Amino acid sequence: MDEVVKGLIKDEHVFVVATVCTETVEYARKIHDTWPTATAAMGRVIAGSLLLASTLKDRQRVMIQIKGEGPLKEVVAEADFLYRVRAYVKRPHIYMGLKNEKIDVGRAIGKGFLNVIRDLGLKEYYQSSVELQTGEIAKDLAYYLNVSEQIPSAVSLGVYVDTDNSVKAAGGFMIQTMPDTKPEIIDFLERKLSTVQPASSMILQGMDCLKILEEVVGLPIEVLHRGSVSYFCPCSKERVINAIITLGKEEIQKMIEEGETVEVECYFCKKKYNVTVDELQILFREI
Repeated sequence: MDEVVKGLIKDEHVFVVATVCTETVEYARKIHDTWPTATAAMGRVIAGSLLLASTLKDRQRVMIQIKGEGPLKEVVAEADFLYRVRAYVKRPHIYMGLKNEKIDVGRAIGKGFLNVIRDLGLKEYYQSSVELQTGEIAKDLAYYLNVSEQIPSAVSLGVYVDTDNSVKAAGGFMIQTMPDTKPEIIDFLERKLSTVQPASSMILQGMDCLKILEEVVGLPIEVLHRGSVSYFCPCSKERVINAIITLGKEEIQKMIEEGETVEVECYFCKKKYNVTVDELQILFREI
């Protein structure tokens, strides 16, 4: 079962969180028919969004958007406070080969920006962005947290794609220190993190989230919360109608004149919605 576990290093002021989301990333791969490089990129962004979701309060959501000059162009994942996540990659049929025995995500993304959009239940979303440092996503997310949110963080994200293109491991972890974290604990964690194995390797070995965190920090963990992960898209016909309304009367009139049913496909779940000419006429009159 895919899950997120968050906690504190026992008796220390250090926040830790890990996710194993293999089944969820494999489900997303099937929906979007992604090739290995696109799968790895999308899976890392899914895992990253789940790590950030561990800091959310009720009814809040967070989105990570990677926009680069490389062939993937754009990778997006959105997760909410219940660890319900959805994602898409703009160009799913990308495979760039390996670099140092790992899928070359950085080259597939290229130069660009990492954007984080938070829905905190306010009138407007909170959005911030940083320039991509590597395109490998984990280091970029850590850089964002350190620079934009000023939270010293270490992030590891990993996806293992098998020879049959299926996802055999996906997940990651995040370690964050606080203003009152002891300097000796920070030094200890820096040394420990420099030798830790990749998140995907630990998942392949059968480690769950708690075992991953214990392996990473080498200290006992006080668990604050465990939550299950699921792929979930809240799209609906009503949302499609509302989106069409925002186009304005002139565009809707053009659609009516074309005399054909409008088909809209959700980016995230690939579900298709049909809006008939009669429905468009009703919308036109109501606006």
